[in-house]
Amino acid sequence: MTVTPAVVEEEPTKKGLSFKLPLDETEMGLVAGIVAAIVLVFTGLPAVIKGIALILAFLWGMDSVRKTSKYGLGTGVPSIGVLATGFGVVGALVGLALAKYGSIEGVAYPAVLVGAILMGVIGLVAGILSNHEKVIAMKIPRLERAMMELGMAGTLIILLECSIVTGSLNFDAVVNQVLNTGLIAFMFIFTCFGLLHPYNACLGPDENRERTRMVAVEITGLICAFLGFAMIILSSSSWALWNGVSLLIFGVAVWAYFFWLFIKACMDEAYETVGTGMIKTIE
Repeated sequence: MTVTPAVVEEEPTKKGLSFKLPLDETEMGLVAGIVAAIVLVFTGLPAVIKGIALILAFLWGMDSVRKTSKYGLGTGVPSIGVLATGFGVVGALVGLALAKYGSIEGVAYPAVLVGAILMGVIGLVAGILSNHEKVIAMKIPRLERAMMELGMAGTLIILLECSIVTGSLNFDAVVNQVLNTGLIAFMFIFTCFGLLHPYNACLGPDENRERTRMVAVEITGLICAFLGFAMIILSSSSWALWNGVSLLIFGVAVWAYFFWLFIKACMDEAYETVGTGMIKTIE
């Protein structure tokens, strides 16, 4: 009797997934948090360096949104992204106010990190109450940790964006150039999209972390380009103008490259792609 060996199906090759960071969720949070905190303290760094730290912070925030939402929240994905951005705005303003009005001599800029820590504590409490059986009882695994990370990542993102635009973390400069100009509204909307849209766009049975990350970096590139343009408009010195131009070019390059990577990944992983044109015609 002849026995036919079983045919083992090979895993499909992920040709498009050429963007891989050897970091799991915990390592991503540690690296992003440390890098963002260091870049925030040294406010004189070039805007492109701050843009790289911003990409890492968005990757951390995206990971937290993904971790929170993949248990079936559905329409709650956008809500989680907006919540994280709300955490960020409040935490950033608290940190900036503490740096200005607090009686901490010589550590004004590191004091803004207190806002991130405070939002982390508030996020942790919110996660505990959301999962507690006698309160909301959502029963989402690891929600407590994810909410804490969302508060911290959101705050670091807003602080980095303010630092990019103003070139400092001076409370008055942020109020005049970010709040009074209305720039905060655009920052809020784009930050929301950078946190919620990657997982929302890739949501489905074939969602994977690497392809979702591509969308996060792509959107962060758009944010960098937008912030660079804002810097050019608000520039009052040749250094600020040069920073704005370099960040604009950097943002456009990042957006174009990672958009191409994302489309390539989708094409490679799809069963079939059919070009139907913009408008389907009836013969």
